[in-house]
Amino acid sequence: MKRAFWLLLLAVAVAGLAAAQYGNRAAQSSAPPGFSITASYIEACSCDMFCPCYFNEHATRHGNAHFCKFNNVLRVDKGSYKGTNLAGVKAWLAGDLGPNWGKGQADWLVIMFDPMITKAQEEAMLDILPQLYPMKWKVLGVEKIPIEWNVDTSKGIAAARLGNGKGEVILEKWKGDNPGRESVLQNVKYWAAQSNTGFRMWKNKRHYYEGYGQKIEYSGTNGFLITINFSGQPKS
Repeated sequence: MKRAFWLLLLAVAVAGLAAAQYGNRAAQSSAPPGFSITASYIEACSCDMFCPCYFNEHATRHGNAHFCKFNNVLRVDKGSYKGTNLAGVKAWLAGDLGPNWGKGQADWLVIMFDPMITKAQEEAMLDILPQLYPMKWKVLGVEKIPIEWNVDTSKGIAAARLGNGKGEVILEKWKGDNPGRESVLQNVKYWAAQSNTGFRMWKNKRHYYEGYGQKIEYSGTNGFLITINFSGQPKS
């Protein structure tokens, strides 16, 4: 009888502890994020289609080296950061994941913003982007250069260009077996983003960047369009 009493007491205590822990987790998860963005991308890289970096810890092998040289061009559709409206912000990330990105160490990165960005928006994006791409990068520079960003679904062409002529991404919609439908890869995570609409297969026609002693230029390689949702807490 005494043993049954203590077992019952222990069960009540464990249940109470579990309820308290669940309550703490629920309170943390219900805390409103300090920032939240929905952003659409025109993106291309040097890997074969589709980029193996999303399924492995290495990029496509080029000769004797593994690398993934990319241009990620994003437009914030809607978003805020500690009360700062981020809608309309355009950013261009050019870089190389290098051979060891699977261990958290990437190679180089250049960040460019359209000059229409405000100081508050730039500070916000320089906090958000490292959280979205949580790698160790060698950041070569942060610049302001006009960015053209356009997706024409009727023509099946997506294009992004830098105003100084040193960057361009042109993608063509992958027609597949049914040209009236898009080929979309689902159930694959985009970096640290909590959700995405799927990777829309738009193959790279031209993928180019030049600056800081680096040059990227490829055609016929991986390209896609995607819209992501990402939220979190400011670190600055």
